[in-house]
Amino acid sequence: MIFLSILIALILERVTPQFVEIRNFRWLRDYSQWMVAVLHIERFGAWMGLAVLIFPIMVVVWIMTGMFENALFGLFELAFDVAVIFFCLGPKELDSQVDGYLDAIEVGDTQQRFKAASQLTTEAPSMELPVQVIQVCKSIYVEANSRVFAVLFWFVLFGPVAAIVYRVFEQFLTRNYLENSLDSVKQLIKTVFGWIDWLPTRITLFSYMVSGNFEEGLQIYRSGNVVAVDMVEQNKELLQAVGYQSIASHEVSDDSHAMDLIRKSRGLFLRSLVVWLLLVLFFSFVG
Repeated sequence: MIFLSILIALILERVTPQFVEIRNFRWLRDYSQWMVAVLHIERFGAWMGLAVLIFPIMVVVWIMTGMFENALFGLFELAFDVAVIFFCLGPKELDSQVDGYLDAIEVGDTQQRFKAASQLTTEAPSMELPVQVIQVCKSIYVEANSRVFAVLFWFVLFGPVAAIVYRVFEQFLTRNYLENSLDSVKQLIKTVFGWIDWLPTRITLFSYMVSGNFEEGLQIYRSGNVVAVDMVEQNKELLQAVGYQSIASHEVSDDSHAMDLIRKSRGLFLRSLVVWLLLVLFFSFVG
């Protein structure tokens, strides 16, 4: 059931791009504002404020999970699991965005290329193609983990509640969905998110090494050349370094070389997805 749910959700994400647009968590902004206006959670401590903020979401998903469990010979449960996974992936479909960036390079549209790069990276992309391509490649490795792999990990481990909570944490951290009065809660979310992302990040690093140049990737991982202090940035740096070292990278001297490097990074992501699916399948049989 777990493997089938994940497989269907991943297929739906690819073949129904029109539904991807409704996959957003903007409602978290209204939810955060309501919690401040009604419960004044800004007056609580950071831990209590976080608990009050997250607990209702967990309860609602937990109740819905119980309602659909084994309903109609498991069909409702399957549909609910597929819906949860599909909703928690992304929010944008990574492979399609990479295609858009490749198209922009191919037609030679600098502004379109910059716009496409901005959708793939969390930092401001460079206008220089060689630098920008490396930024996008490294971003693919990070985004693959947060958009897909970590969601699958927590769903397999603890079900729909864990998948939803992971995405809520990630959205609160990366989007401006929290009220300004909840800065202490946001700092705590960053700390907690770094830890809940630690294990899926390590599995993703393994999948990158297995799917690419294992020895080079392992060497980078063992070198421990991580300068970030907090766990979130440490995870990000490792994903970028190991992912980039796991492909046969080369200098970007023209558009053809740039597209080749992006395709290699996208290929590493897709091969790693196969590794993850095999791990999920194994877990399903063992469980």
